[in-house]
This record gives sequence, C-alpha cells and structure tokens, in this order.
Amino acid sequence: MRRRDTVLLAVILFIHVALWRYSDYSHAAWLNISPPPAANIAAFSTLSDRAWAYRYYALVLQNKGSVDGRNISLRQYDYAHLKDWFFMLDKMDATSDVVPLLAAYYFGAVSDPDDPQKLNHIFDYLSAVGTRPTGEKWRWLAHGVYLARHVQKDEDKALALAYLLAANENSDMPVWTRQLPAFILRSRGDDASAYDLMLEILKSNVDTLHAGEINFMTDYLCNELSVDPAQVGNPSFCKEISGD
Repeated sequence: MRRRDTVLLAVILFIHVALWRYSDYSHAAWLNISPPPAANIAAFSTLSDRAWAYRYYALVLQNKGSVDGRNISLRQYDYAHLKDWFFMLDKMDATSDVVPLLAAYYFGAVSDPDDPQKLNHIFDYLSAVGTRPTGEKWRWLAHGVYLARHVQKDEDKALALAYLLAANENSDMPVWTRQLPAFILRSRGDDASAYDLMLEILKSNVDTLHAGEINFMTDYLCNELSVDPAQVGNPSFCKEISGD
C-alpha cells in the first residue's frame, strides 16, 4: 500500500471515529404527542385501508415514547392530543377493542400528582365508547369508574361515570354494573339514596336475577345499609330475615 493510501485510510478512520463519538451523545428530541391528522388523511398512508390504518396507528401510539432506547414517562404525554387520536381512530373502526384497551389499561395507568386531571381525557373517550349498547363495550366505562374512584380519588367523577354505565341499555350487562352507583353512594355516606337505588334494582329484576344475586342484594339492603326502616319503608323480606 502506498503512503498516500495509508494517509487517506487514516484520515477516513479518524473522521469515522470522530463522528461516532459525536453521535454517541446525540439523541432524537421527544416531540410529544402531535395532533392527529384527519381520518381520511391517516388512511391514505395505508392505501385507504381503514382497518389496517387503525391497527398501524394504534401500534404507533403504543410505542410513541420509545425514542432511541429511551422510554418516555406517560406523565410527559400530552393527553389532550392523545384523546384526539383515540377519537380519530374510533372513526376508522368503532367495533375494535384495541384502542379502548390501550386507553383504559395502558394510558390509563398514569399517575401524575402534578396533573391529577390528566385522566379526565381518558374518561371522555371511555364514556363515549362504554355507553354503546353493543358487545361488551360497557367494560371500558366500568374501568373508567375504577380509575376515577381508586386512582384519581374523585368520588364525584366516579359516581357520574357509574350512573352513565348503569344507564347503558345493553341487557347483557351483569347486575353489578347497575349497582355501582349504590356502592359509591354508600361510600359517600348517602345510605338512603343507596338503599332506594338497590331496592329499585331488586324490584325491577327479581324475576330474572340469579338466586345468589337476590340473596346478596337482600343482605345488603337489610344488614349493610344503616337506614332507618321507618323512613324508607323497610320491605317485608327484611322483617322475615330479622325474625320480626
């Protein structure tokens, strides 16, 4: 090898090492969640196949915080724009449970003491999806009640979502979804309202309820709720239980 070639090789090697050392300290900037495109424009990238686009962008959202080996905390996400993505994808496929699952169990897992209202954006989406009387969409709203009550610690929000869930017209929902408002009312100290609601559920569904559910509700009404029977018209079955 001639001397000139050796020098040229040494220079190239030096430049290569210098660039490598420089790039080793350079990282892609985290640009957060950008506003979503219109549904038609988003589907254009997948040849107008909306089912494909729905799943593609759901995967993109799931991995949005993985940047050159770094994992961005969900606390840093812009949840307002994230909600816009949820609703945009819902226009592409309103039957799939992929995005509702991500919203409820992945993005809904955030706990941000600096922004406790962040989950409200999740509730807005789960409320829209969970009120649909088809399939088991009610499950997403039920999880929203859990998040509001036990993660956000907002009893008012949990009660509002529970009433919304109980009003779902899906006849296949389990009876506990109708009872949720009563449980929350009791935890708030409003035993009288909880009593009235639970008694109405029992009266309206006694012919279709499983015997185990009837026994539970009867015990809950007569032994758990500390309500003066004279004020609420204690039903006769409570007297039978107590032996009066």
